[in-house]
Amino acid sequence: MNIPSALRHLSLLAAALVLSNCATHTPNAVYITPLTAVISQGDGVSTRVSTTDSRMSEAERQMLGERITQAVQTLAQPGSGTTKQYELEVNITRYTKGSGFIRTAMPGMGQMHLDGVVTVYQMPKRVPVGQFMINKAFAIGGLYSLAVNMNTIANTYAQAVAKTVCQVR
Repeated sequence: MNIPSALRHLSLLAAALVLSNCATHTPNAVYITPLTAVISQGDGVSTRVSTTDSRMSEAERQMLGERITQAVQTLAQPGSGTTKQYELEVNITRYTKGSGFIRTAMPGMGQMHLDGVVTVYQMPKRVPVGQFMINKAFAIGGLYSLAVNMNTIANTYAQAVAKTVCQVR
């Protein structure tokens, strides 16, 4: 029984869309302390990324911090009119780049991980207004895994943090 060519192409397209969703799907936050503030348009935001994992370089931490700040500013909703200053302190607890070659050859192996705890402070008194964890992993095998790199995972992580602090669903 032969499957028509058009159906085969449609199946491949559907499979590619499902796989691409895995790498760019923003994970949900797990709250440690509920957020008592929402970052809105006009609010000042700065992000500081730290880690105990020596595999994450200073340049990668700085780039992740910039991505988070930019994502928050992009997703911020109109506010109440009074602007506030916030600092996001992101402590990366697990940073694994994995291997695209190993993921391609052996699905489930060579995984990428970006896990961390985010604490939101209202400045200038540095009052904590919430804390949550976000864990992002990618382990899909096959040729698609060669197209996914740590930049994709970092962008998705930044979007997840921004959606949480701006309370965007």
